[in-house]
Amino acid sequence: MKTKFTILILVTVLFTSCGPKLSGKDEESFKASKAKMEETLDEADKEKLEIALRVVVMKAMKEKWDKPDDVRFKGKSFDAISMVMVDGKTFSGLVSYAENFLKEDRDKNIAEHTKEIDSLKKDNEKISLQNKELDGFKLTKISLVEGEFMSEKVPYVDYTLINKTGQEILRYTIQMDVFDAKTGQLVASGSRGTGEEIDADDNIEGIKPDEEYSTTEVLNGIDSTSEFLKNAKYPITNLSSYNLKIKVFLAMMITKKGKYIRTKTNNNLEQQIAVLETTIKELKEKKGTLDELQLTD
Repeated sequence: MKTKFTILILVTVLFTSCGPKLSGKDEESFKASKAKMEETLDEADKEKLEIALRVVVMKAMKEKWDKPDDVRFKGKSFDAISMVMVDGKTFSGLVSYAENFLKEDRDKNIAEHTKEIDSLKKDNEKISLQNKELDGFKLTKISLVEGEFMSEKVPYVDYTLINKTGQEILRYTIQMDVFDAKTGQLVASGSRGTGEEIDADDNIEGIKPDEEYSTTEVLNGIDSTSEFLKNAKYPITNLSSYNLKIKVFLAMMITKKGKYIRTKTNNNLEQQIAVLETTIKELKEKKGTLDELQLTD
């Protein structure tokens, strides 16, 4: 039984390797050799042949795009490149050739997407670390007080921050965002601070570690004649009772270690990573066979 089985395998291999072969000499020769090959195939394999040929064209396109200066592809049409690729191949040889490309292309895409994810994660980590450093400049007090601006009574924001970054802050930008507490809508936004340039001759007195920074600025974006401010009793420490939410934070700082810039959100990076991870999962589920493809017009 073992001998017969071995002979059967040998005969099968010889038959498939010696079957009709495609000719890539020219279009006419290709069509004739393809017709001859189809005479030996059932309907399912005829469809597989057509799919394999289309995969070869896809390979030719990819090779030409990826290697535009390669002498094998430069100045040649996709059809001409495809003819060289299929020349002399049997049906089984063509199927193997096409499926090898599908597997290689799948693995290449997985590797590229994995590399891209690693890069995005590094960017994400850098953003998180920078924001964490900036978060070290902490808001400790905030209230509304009444003051005058252009001879009018207006509300001012009085706030204090403390430097818990562990570094002396030489240059900075402080951002203040005012929100409608009920809707969460941003109603006003502004910033203040120093310039970013540091000259070698500057004798800078920065904000030292554990040092407080206090200031008062006009509350923009709010109508000072509105009912709730007309009857306000200053100072106002419970901002939510006046439908206000105010965020004060460090948007930029320069220390001896370098420049830190806050990125408000890194959700976009996380979404990109999620999409790529889903794509990799789908690619890994593919076996790289022609049976996974469908013939379309």
